[in-house]
Amino acid sequence: MIDGTRTRPLLEVQSLTKRFPLTRGVIFAHSRGAVHAVEDVTFTVARGRTLGIVGESGSGKSTTARMIARLIDPTSGTIAVDGTDITRLVGADLRTLRQQVQMVFQDAYGSLNPRQTAGQIVGAPLRVHHVPGDRRAHVAGLLERVGLNPEHAARYPHEFSGGQRQRIGIARALALSPTLMILDEPVSALDVSVQAHVLNLLTDLQDEHGITYVVISHDLGVIRHLADRVAVIYLGRIVELADAAAITAPRHPYTAALVSAAPAQPGTGTGTTRQRIVLTGDAPSAITLPTGCAFHARCPKARLISGDPHRVPERCRSERPPLGPDADGRQLACWYPLESGDDLIGAAQAMAIPVSGAQA
Repeated sequence: MIDGTRTRPLLEVQSLTKRFPLTRGVIFAHSRGAVHAVEDVTFTVARGRTLGIVGESGSGKSTTARMIARLIDPTSGTIAVDGTDITRLVGADLRTLRQQVQMVFQDAYGSLNPRQTAGQIVGAPLRVHHVPGDRRAHVAGLLERVGLNPEHAARYPHEFSGGQRQRIGIARALALSPTLMILDEPVSALDVSVQAHVLNLLTDLQDEHGITYVVISHDLGVIRHLADRVAVIYLGRIVELADAAAITAPRHPYTAALVSAAPAQPGTGTGTTRQRIVLTGDAPSAITLPTGCAFHARCPKARLISGDPHRVPERCRSERPPLGPDADGRQLACWYPLESGDDLIGAAQAMAIPVSGAQA
């Protein structure tokens, strides 16, 4: 089903939108509006490369991942894999897609059937899709490839550690040799030392098999380790899309707050503590989206532009900035982006906008 040239991006997402309707009543249900989970998200991912999607909880990251995997249907927009629109696939075509696109979930234990052995779990895709050959040998090879012993095939999920359970989930995703893997917070539930092993495993698998990854995370450290490009999402919209190396010099104030909160990387000479931008207030309601820039009520740069810590420019409040290219090629949605000489933390301190010391 999925066919195309090697030069085309493997994954193309265009104007992807998901709204969950709200209803009241059981017998005579009527609409009460909708939750705007994802709004007009557009990006591409080249074959064999990795896109990281980062943002705080409730920003729409996991909803985007589940739409790409066709676990939930989008309200509008298109998703193309190797040039084939998969947005409305059903039946046999959707079944074929399942062989090409696989997902690794955050909750390694919850995503494994506790009544099945590791061997049965890893071999399930082979049975479902009637893959011919020696399945037992195939499963043993998959377990070995992710760092487990073939003898582990007879054990149940509760007999493994968290890191081992995640490796089982990865082995299951690899069973059908997918071209695209979606990793939803793949290491967030693991200890730091275990995280490194799993991240290195994912990197090795991509190098060996040319798999394309979409990685969902709130942790910029994980994103830096895996991703070639990073999409920063806020209240369902991408606000900055740039190369992973460039995202450490952000231009969107929201990205700057995320970067300031991330632990310093070893060898950067930044010391053990540093100041961070503190965003005041909660994100706006996804039911009633604000006019203008969705970030304007929490944006320190907007208040610095206005010269008043309690006000933001009218343009920020009334006009939504479109996502478009800036001078260095990154995609940006901001009326007043940060410049290379901006000292946002220093300026925020001068206006008594919250800044704090944080352990790096």
